[in-house]
Amino acid sequence: MLLSILISFLSFSADSTLKTTELNEVEVRVFEQKKSSFSSPDAITILDSKSLTRTNTTSFVSGLNAQAGVRMEERSPGSYRMAIRGSALRAPFGVRNVKVYWNQMPLTDAGNNTYLSLIDPDLFNQLTIIKGPSGGLYGAGTGGVLLFNSPNAIQKKIIHQEIANSLGGYKQSWDIQTDGHRVFASYWDQNGYRKQSDINKQWISYEYHKELSRNTQLDLTTYYGRVTYQTPGGLTLKQYQTDPIQARPAAGAFLSAVDQQATFRLRTFGLGVQVTNQWNENWSFTSNQSTQLNSIENPTIRNYEIRKESTYSSRNVVHYKKEALSMDAGLEFQAGTFDSQTFGNRKGIKDTLQFTQNTRLQTGSLFMQAEYKLHDRWQLTLAGSYNQFWTAYVGNEGIFSPRIAVLHQLTPRQNVVFKVVHGYSPPSISEMRPSTGIINTSLRAEKGWNKEVSWRGNTSFLQWNLSLYQFDLDETIVIRRAADGSDYFSNVGKTRQQGIELSHVWKLSPDLELIHAETIQNFRFVNYQNATKDFSGNRLTGTSPFQHASTVSYAFSTWVKWHVQFIYTDKLYLNDANTDQLPAYHLWNSKIEYQRGIWNVWVSAENLGDVVYSSGPDLNAVGGRYFNASAGRNFSLGLKLTFN
Repeated sequence: MLLSILISFLSFSADSTLKTTELNEVEVRVFEQKKSSFSSPDAITILDSKSLTRTNTTSFVSGLNAQAGVRMEERSPGSYRMAIRGSALRAPFGVRNVKVYWNQMPLTDAGNNTYLSLIDPDLFNQLTIIKGPSGGLYGAGTGGVLLFNSPNAIQKKIIHQEIANSLGGYKQSWDIQTDGHRVFASYWDQNGYRKQSDINKQWISYEYHKELSRNTQLDLTTYYGRVTYQTPGGLTLKQYQTDPIQARPAAGAFLSAVDQQATFRLRTFGLGVQVTNQWNENWSFTSNQSTQLNSIENPTIRNYEIRKESTYSSRNVVHYKKEALSMDAGLEFQAGTFDSQTFGNRKGIKDTLQFTQNTRLQTGSLFMQAEYKLHDRWQLTLAGSYNQFWTAYVGNEGIFSPRIAVLHQLTPRQNVVFKVVHGYSPPSISEMRPSTGIINTSLRAEKGWNKEVSWRGNTSFLQWNLSLYQFDLDETIVIRRAADGSDYFSNVGKTRQQGIELSHVWKLSPDLELIHAETIQNFRFVNYQNATKDFSGNRLTGTSPFQHASTVSYAFSTWVKWHVQFIYTDKLYLNDANTDQLPAYHLWNSKIEYQRGIWNVWVSAENLGDVVYSSGPDLNAVGGRYFNASAGRNFSLGLKLTFN
């Protein structure tokens, strides 16, 4: 860490002596304004498709884990958990408390759940990561935001891709782009590295872009996807050490994961329409309307659940820009229905109906922000949102979330940012009605203040970003597990999340690039009493105090490139009492590729050291069943053909 900072300082004197290729800043639309990571007052990371799939082209895991402050966990193929600055505390599975958008269309439903397992990395050409609370401008959430964008289908292009790996996996995709139309279809089937962990995924989407007039644009996005993945279940430490690839065996009154055919099956359909209109030189308007329909079957060790979910989303924003002033005001609204039936599970077959739950949920955020350049070197951002969620059980409370940021440009290539922002996150539908079948009417929204200072800069060969933050969160939502293994959720008093994030990119020559990311986290319970136990002062469950990632990319020639990635994850505590922990582990990944003309051929390897580790442990698991073994050493062979 100290060495990285020292290198950043020394770069100024070396700028004139090293012969390098200029690093370019990429602009994206974030917080309704065109910004780069350097000019934005917020902690954002911008990744292109190559960065996302530098060593793995079938998942986001290695690409996202190479970023400071970001952790993506894989409990089994298809079963992902996402954490930005420790936000996975309340997620036994899936992506919660992180808002996800695709082409400005929410993929996160009204119940605050995102099924990231559906999404193909090749669908996007860019991802923007917003870290920490965003003051309600992207709906409610204290974890962060993921903004996925598709390539503009302006040029005629056909891309065909096939991938095979040593785990028994096969993927095929077609990407057809022409004159504003884009069709993307993919198929992925893979045997799991553990028993009862196979996955099959199918996806097809259509995107359309049309200039209706000189001032009006129409964008259409529609998709259909299916994913089925088996869930092997967590193991005790002894089981994990003896046979890490086994599925959860029978225990007590519960049969094994294999006997119960534990599987998650999801079918989804979505449609989004966006209209952008430039009223005049200063005023414009963007309106995005979308709907999402999900059908889920989920036999587990305990029961068999069937769910029907539907969400309508609306985001409407008015933009104003004149000289030094930019303003945006809008409304984001989501309404969802979540109907479920829970049956007994008799070896993968529905048994007696146990209970039925029908829930209606609405969330809304009315927001406004103003950005003003006070001076050539000073920029002030003031923003605020009024947020509310409504259910028949909990909520119906309104919360105001302000956001204040000051950016000071030290030199043309350096700036510092001071920011204070309020975050707010209501309980998700899965937290309000957990697997116990009992509605938790006492669950409250978590909320708190984040204070942050950042120093960013770039030279001809170096870009860096150093952020220090403290997030004080009240009514923190944590997962608990009952003696029978069922999940439930509760609010604890307070948590304090302090962190340091450093990322820098070196372009040492036209052929050699070094990327480093370091994360230091001191996340603790400030006030947390559970029955007769006091966990105050303990580290937050499931958060690692230190993470490091390094990536080296070297071009042997115009056509041949080699990527090597190293990821280190420090130990983390598996329960609120901090009595059990996951040992630290490190991974080596690599990829060598040949690209010339229409041809792109590569060979990649993950976990070259064949380390036995658990990327996605089950937190606060009953009976110490924390461990989900991740894949050992494995290889992939890929072929991509691009026809222009």
